[in-house]
Amino acid sequence: MFKHTFAAFAILLGFVHNSTHAAPATIGSCYDTVKLGDITPPALSRDLYVLVDQTMALDAKLQEESYQKIIQFLMPGDSVQVIGFSANAAGYYTEIILRGVIDARLPEDIRYAISKKILRQVDTCQKNQDSQVRTYTGKALLHAFSNATTDLPKTEILSNLSSVSKNIISQSDTPEKYMLIISDMMENSDLLSLYGGGKLENLNPVRELEKLETKVTFEDMDQTQVYVVGGGFLNDGKYRSSVALKSLEDFWSLYFERSNADLRQFGTPSLLGQIGQ
Repeated sequence: MFKHTFAAFAILLGFVHNSTHAAPATIGSCYDTVKLGDITPPALSRDLYVLVDQTMALDAKLQEESYQKIIQFLMPGDSVQVIGFSANAAGYYTEIILRGVIDARLPEDIRYAISKKILRQVDTCQKNQDSQVRTYTGKALLHAFSNATTDLPKTEILSNLSSVSKNIISQSDTPEKYMLIISDMMENSDLLSLYGGGKLENLNPVRELEKLETKVTFEDMDQTQVYVVGGGFLNDGKYRSSVALKSLEDFWSLYFERSNADLRQFGTPSLLGQIGQ
């Protein structure tokens, strides 16, 4: 297991980023660097999309939890993308911060057919690749969290989910798809607003979904399994009732079902289980 904690990354990497945008980091396949001749390398088996809501200030404990959930999930055969989103206001847009892969390993029978020199190159590259993906995942999360602000008037989760589905998920042929959303899931846009005193307690998830169907096209999420950290989170110490949290979860469960996805766990705010379990 990767031994560094998320908090240690801020010191270890010296990652202090004051600008809104960081240059996207890309960690590609070792099979693109070390050629295997006529041998076809094994394909990736899982995608993980990490969406970070930058219209909320998440506390350090939940930031650490988010990082650990990702690191515990990742293994050979995975790709990961870290995507920051906010309110489509000036200077705050959907941003891919990291694209990385951890190559699926060569089967033993294939390894016997490859020269020792090539195998050493592949093994060294993949060892470094694994470390880099984990390191840069930490950097990407730190960038997203450090650029969060509560000053934006809107939180456009629905439009950003639609954009990610249309432009990223639909382009992937990987058989298994997972999404971790780090957000309070409190949509506040022209499409839907969940804010206001007592609004969640009186929310009718079915009716709200029917209203959405008259305003938007639901993009196909290709059976993505969805996990949430931060559902209903309040950083001012105030209390959100269990009725409100259940209404919030029910709405998003219906939304993802309508989008050909499955809301597997909805952390309110902590995610008690592991991604993929």
